[in-house]
Amino acid sequence: MVKRENISHYERNMIKLSDWERKTGIGFLKKIGVKKNQKILDFGCNAGNYTIPAAIIVGKNGSVFAIDENDHNFAQIADKAKLLELDNITTIKTTGELNFDFVDNFFDFVMLYDVLHYFNPQRRKFLYKEIYRILQIDAILSIHPKHIIGNYPLMELKNVTLNELIREIGNARFTYCEKICSKLSHDDHLEDGCILNFTK
Repeated sequence: MVKRENISHYERNMIKLSDWERKTGIGFLKKIGVKKNQKILDFGCNAGNYTIPAAIIVGKNGSVFAIDENDHNFAQIADKAKLLELDNITTIKTTGELNFDFVDNFFDFVMLYDVLHYFNPQRRKFLYKEIYRILQIDAILSIHPKHIIGNYPLMELKNVTLNELIREIGNARFTYCEKICSKLSHDDHLEDGCILNFTK
């Protein structure tokens, strides 16, 4: 038996989040629209807390593209994918660029979870335009609007209200559909939060 003091930080996080990644997160992503055989983009994937359950849902005929700038995050995703025998995840390293090397109308579902606060209004506008291009008609853009007013305001979203953010995305030609609240994975823990879904 492994003594607790010999368990790495990553292993502790896996133990803490395993229920999310293997069960709870799967149920949640299904609830908000992720389906078998879909092509998913997880932009700002971090350690894959949404990448992994999405990959489980879409199955071997689906695919998940996970974008981030941190190689350590990709290593964690690779370890989790190996553990769960997933081979449908493609990781893409970014240096901050917001234009994507994907054809038009490629994705069924795009996740922007806890990432918009890094971008100023002009860059968010560019990001929405590019996501609109790569999403199929009636496909879903899903947002976790962390760090707006009332939700640990931070960086570029610290003075933005939820309604203002919804209007901003609506101005980028997306249609607001629903707000779904639940326990969500955030960094290395679970917390109460809400997801906003939009369609193209």
